[in-house]
Amino acid sequence: MSKSTTNEPVIIIGGGLAGLYSAYLLQQRNIPYLLLEAKPQLGGRIEAAHDTHNSAISFDLGPTWIFDHQPKIQQLISLLCLPVFAQYTQGDVLYQAAQTLKPQQIAGAGEMHLLRLTGGMYSLIKALYKQLNPASILTEHHVVKLHKQQNTWHITANHNGKVKQFSAKQLIAALPPRMITQHLTPDLWADQTLINRLTAVPTWMAGQVKFIATFEHAFWRDKNLSGQCFSRVGPLVEVHDASASHNGHPALFGFIGVPYSTRSTVSTEQLKQACIEQLAYFYGDEVYAATGYFIKDWAADPYVANENDKTGPSQHPEFNYSGLSSQLANLNIHFVGSEFAQQEAGYLEGAINAADTAINALKV
Repeated sequence: MSKSTTNEPVIIIGGGLAGLYSAYLLQQRNIPYLLLEAKPQLGGRIEAAHDTHNSAISFDLGPTWIFDHQPKIQQLISLLCLPVFAQYTQGDVLYQAAQTLKPQQIAGAGEMHLLRLTGGMYSLIKALYKQLNPASILTEHHVVKLHKQQNTWHITANHNGKVKQFSAKQLIAALPPRMITQHLTPDLWADQTLINRLTAVPTWMAGQVKFIATFEHAFWRDKNLSGQCFSRVGPLVEVHDASASHNGHPALFGFIGVPYSTRSTVSTEQLKQACIEQLAYFYGDEVYAATGYFIKDWAADPYVANENDKTGPSQHPEFNYSGLSSQLANLNIHFVGSEFAQQEAGYLEGAINAADTAINALKV
């Protein structure tokens, strides 16, 4: 076991959108920083399934949509010159009721007013990373201990079996609240009120499972179908067109509505096969000609979900800051995960809001 020590004015823990955007803001202000990410890849809950023929094209296993009323994420995308397109909704919707041999076809999906990134949401992560100094971004650095002595944060991380030590005056925690309690040893630096507040906030998307099927041709569009399906049977309860561009890289994605306690008793392959059969119920045998099938169970990701997230109801997060300002100021810790945003918490917009608030309050 070997140790090395690094000191930085600011350390960011977490390399999702909030962490990378925080790094971007610090770099714009010429403030030195170091970002530690536990996983081999950046992005956090922005994760991609890559096209089998073109690795530059990806399909969203995490967040997909940008809403009209979210200006900051739209401004960032414009700044990074990333092309967008409207979610495809032209055509009819299919509905599966219990014990029906054929889906019901409902005229007109209706406008959803949702934007997508051409090539997938992961293009945002890649574009942000290109703005940063690669030497300041360390992946596969899993923080195992966090404590504070006097005015300095001390961080212990595991990097491929090696123990590495870091220190900083300011700390940016770019993780969901429950992941802070799970991984960042808050009993060493936070009082019980803060720990309870962190534990109480559900992680957005943590209980979700997404299924994606990719195709050579968007055959549903030929049939005047929008790609939208809704089901009271499952395992998929909601399906949408997931094509990676307006007229190319066809795909469908769906949310699986089976509780974690049930789906954890079957293999991923069994769950995937059940989704394929359900898509075939909606669209016919052309589903079997898919170029790829992908599934992501966020509840099984230890950097996203804890036991409460696996079993608790899905609800929008809201962190209660009441009475915590003095403690957080004394600690010099800033929470920038999307769940901490006071507006649009849980969404991509929330990650930007939380990071903006934190960096503006940074004392460097």
